[in-house]
Amino acid sequence: MDSPECERSKLILLVEDEALIAMTESFVLKEAGYRVELASSGESAVEFTEGPERPDLILMDIDLGPGMDGTRAAMAILAKRKLPIVFLTSHSSAEMVRLVRGITRYGYVLKNSGTFVLLASIEMAFELFAKECALEERNQILQRAEEIAGIGYWYVPPGTQEIRFSPGSRAILGLDEESSSFEDFQRRVLSEASADRTAAFEALTEEAKPYDLTYRIHRADTGEVTTIKSSGRICGETAIGVLQDLSGIELLLGKLRKSEERQAVTLRSIGDGVIATDRDGRVTELNRMAEALTGWRTEEALGRPVAEVFSIVNASTRRTVENPIRKVIETGYIVGLANHTVLISKYGTERHISDSAAPILDDRGAMLGVVLVFRDITKEYLAQEQLRHDAVLFKSLFTDSHTPMLLIDPASGSIVDANLASESFYGWTVDEIRKMNIAQINTLGRDEVAVEMRKAMEEGRAEFRFVHRLADGGERRVNVVSGPLRIDGKPLLLSIVRDATEVYSQEMEARALRERSEVLMSDMRHRIKNNVQMLASLVNLQKSESGQDRDSGALAELSRRIASMALVYEHLYTKDGRESIDSREYLSSLLRSMESGFFPKGVGLFTVLEDMVLSGRFAISLGLIVGEFVTNACKHAFPSGRPGTISVSFARKGASRLELRVVDDGAGMDRSAACGSGATNEGLGLGIARSLVSQEGGKLVVESDGSGTSILCSFEVDGRECFR
Repeated sequence: MDSPECERSKLILLVEDEALIAMTESFVLKEAGYRVELASSGESAVEFTEGPERPDLILMDIDLGPGMDGTRAAMAILAKRKLPIVFLTSHSSAEMVRLVRGITRYGYVLKNSGTFVLLASIEMAFELFAKECALEERNQILQRAEEIAGIGYWYVPPGTQEIRFSPGSRAILGLDEESSSFEDFQRRVLSEASADRTAAFEALTEEAKPYDLTYRIHRADTGEVTTIKSSGRICGETAIGVLQDLSGIELLLGKLRKSEERQAVTLRSIGDGVIATDRDGRVTELNRMAEALTGWRTEEALGRPVAEVFSIVNASTRRTVENPIRKVIETGYIVGLANHTVLISKYGTERHISDSAAPILDDRGAMLGVVLVFRDITKEYLAQEQLRHDAVLFKSLFTDSHTPMLLIDPASGSIVDANLASESFYGWTVDEIRKMNIAQINTLGRDEVAVEMRKAMEEGRAEFRFVHRLADGGERRVNVVSGPLRIDGKPLLLSIVRDATEVYSQEMEARALRERSEVLMSDMRHRIKNNVQMLASLVNLQKSESGQDRDSGALAELSRRIASMALVYEHLYTKDGRESIDSREYLSSLLRSMESGFFPKGVGLFTVLEDMVLSGRFAISLGLIVGEFVTNACKHAFPSGRPGTISVSFARKGASRLELRVVDDGAGMDRSAACGSGATNEGLGLGIARSLVSQEGGKLVVESDGSGTSILCSFEVDGRECFR
């Protein structure tokens, strides 16, 4: 508590509307050592407390005349800051006491009660205010402690059934009110613990029997379920207790359990064997893979020396290998197994393994034990041994082979090795070849050689024809088969070289023979084409001598048919010896020839021809069919100089059908002639066309009326050799 001298240096705001009274009281206070400021109204008092100089205490007259009275001024000031206010009044009625107590706990002083009473009241107000501040500070510290610890306290005042809660308890329970009846509180306790909670509370209040319970309760604000631990004791006549929020602890425990479960699942599922020991080398844990590899179940192995469970020997000498866990315990360092280590299981099964052991350390670096991780490498070990065996075998075959072989570095082209057969083939010694680059032997440029080596490496195996240089300055044609292989981890290219001089000579002879055959075939084709042309010329001469008689017409038809066949031969044997014809080019040539030689005056030609490649045989039939239909239209569809048009289309329909359509807009065909094969008045040309269509597996449909004739030929070509 501050000394009176210290207190009397404090500032007191005296609020009094009577000037003489204010002067008298101010004098008394100053004589007592206080600093004094005067205010004559409630408004000026409020304004002063909001200024830069703050009073330590206010002496407030209740009746301040017009305007804000003392009680309202006090409430306005206390709403903004905390400080002691002592009222001055001339009234001592019960109503006055009630009014003052509702505003401040520092009481009031009757005017004219004397200097001693006034100063004593001021000193008691300062003491009470200091204690209130200290109590508030302690309450704040307690509340902060509750927040940090996640706890709160409660108590039941004597003679009541009302539970009062600290701020920490209210935060845990989600309460707004400072108190709750026992019944209201009990209703929020989950039914699973309600009876225990009731019995424990009754035993506390009636028998002073302390309790410690953990139960779940619905929060008052959200209704969520939270777990709390509650302890109750009797202190004098008051029941008091502590609440602790366990939800955060439960959450952490849940996370810890999940973490432990994940670690256990990971340990069980890991593909390597794991053995953990204490610092004495005794087994504390095995995962499933370790059980499978050692043959020991966890419950059998626990507490046993690790050397008994993890028995290892050298694969070559069969001597026992020092256990890596023992070495870690002795040195404190991570230790790995030597090569060629074999694990012998409980049942005598042997496996090649690789492993490493490491110390398990606590936060201070002290060793708690050792963890050993190992895996079965039997397959890899056997594969490595097979590679070593294959390397020895390859070396033997490479050295003893009578076929020249070269080992080449594909990155640089340097020759890494050569066998003795290469020495006799090229004329250089093996040592000389080993110092050479393959580009010095191959007549291709260095960049071209690099491209070919890349091809051999990427494709896995490639065959080449090269010309190789010899030591005597000569050259030799060779066939080279190259493929990648790996020796001691290094990628190399193995090239097997065979002399191709004789094979090359045989190929040259075969090529010359083919060329002579092609010359003879070309000559034969030329003779056939000339003979057809000669036959056409003879028919034309005979037609000229026959004049205008019936034989002359027949000869003209024969001449046209021969010309159609000659056109096929023209296309077949002037196209680099191909035995196929481009349909559009062939039919266009045929129809242009007919248009210039056979079409009546005033008759035009319209074509729609799809481009496709036809076999020579089908092309001859197709040309004759088109010729017969177009000739027939020219002869009969346009009598007496009637003008018109002949349309020819040839196209593919779908994947397996060809359609030829010949349409004219002339006088039309006799109905009986259009009905099909067997008509008595069907002409020779239409009969020839029907036979050719049937020969090629097609169908013929003829439609005719007074406005023209439409002829449709369809050919099913699926699986037939209409195309080349």
